[in-house]
Amino acid sequence: MNDMKKITVAVCVDDDMQTLFFGKRQSRDRVLIEDLVSSSKEKVFINSFSEPIFSDKESYILSENPMEDCPQGGVVFAENFQLLPYISFIEKLILYRWNRKYPGDKKLDIDISQNGLFRLEEVFEFVGSSHERITKEIYTKKQDLI
Repeated sequence: MNDMKKITVAVCVDDDMQTLFFGKRQSRDRVLIEDLVSSSKEKVFINSFSEPIFSDKESYILSENPMEDCPQGGVVFAENFQLLPYISFIEKLILYRWNRKYPGDKKLDIDISQNGLFRLEEVFEFVGSSHERITKEIYTKKQDLI
């Protein structure tokens, strides 16, 4: 692994920080994906699990291991894999919150509330295609801990 590389990772979570339920995403939202793509300077790195919710093939790069393949400054959309093994790569973490509880059996493996590694920088709310309110939280890694 290249520990010097710094990337942005985006994840969708419910109120309990759940990401999946029996291997299925809790929800999908077209406007959320549009927001992610439009705020990314480059194409978003995804794996095959996420490909069905990206309608524009020009907006992403498909990878078996997006965390490894994403270049310096790139963006990864993570749904069905662990992030903790790649914590040294993550400079920015974007949480898209569904603002509700869904059934879930897989949680985000980075505890942003307790480890003190990330600082909340920005919060935005928008109306999605499937949710009346989606909250986008942008966290940056504290520089003194990098």
